[in-house]
Amino acid sequence: MPTPKINNPHSWNGKALAGDWLVTLKVDGVRAIWHDTRGWVSRANKPLHNIPSWREGRSRDCEVFVNNFRDTIRATRTRCPKQDTPLINQEHLYGLDLPDPRLRWGSLTNPTPADIITQLHRANKLDYEGLVLRQGDQWIKVKPEETHDISITGYAEGGGKHRGRLGFVTTTRGAVGAGFTDAEREILWAEANAGRLVGQVIEVSCMQFTPNGQFRHPVFVRMRPDKPSA
Repeated sequence: MPTPKINNPHSWNGKALAGDWLVTLKVDGVRAIWHDTRGWVSRANKPLHNIPSWREGRSRDCEVFVNNFRDTIRATRTRCPKQDTPLINQEHLYGLDLPDPRLRWGSLTNPTPADIITQLHRANKLDYEGLVLRQGDQWIKVKPEETHDISITGYAEGGGKHRGRLGFVTTTRGAVGAGFTDAEREILWAEANAGRLVGQVIEVSCMQFTPNGQFRHPVFVRMRPDKPSA
């Protein structure tokens, strides 16, 4: 059986939607796609580790979630598990191509923005990242703030107290300098000096875009090693 076609949801534009929509919960994990010869791989086509093998009748496109995003990254990207590496069990796999019953949240017909926001708030109160609204092959993700995944195109050293570590990174939608912890600035500066920072993907939150397509008030959220370079 071939590798399944991956359906990547696009962000909700804040407007009303027409027709009937299946509403599913969005967990903050790592997307895993089963490849018959390579096993589980990420959307960036990189191998994922420690995930139970696919079995007939189960989803070949899953979201893996173990405790939190950080633990999930550790669990799926550790080639040789250590004693403290989080364990991935079958229960940590949430089917996407065959919607996992645990993710089903109901349905909406011709939902208004108020309808969608109400359901989002309900999901957020239960610690889910957001929602995915499905209408056939059209998937729309809804999150409490607008975030975007984007590749790093460049970087600069910081000034003042940040001298000797990262000041900001550049992207095709502008520079991002806010949101980094001191520890992250040091780690990413080391990555930059090793020639490994450009091309990595980061998640950025912003207040929409400027008229020329640049981030408005961008803030670094986290690294996204599970995402392909865009």
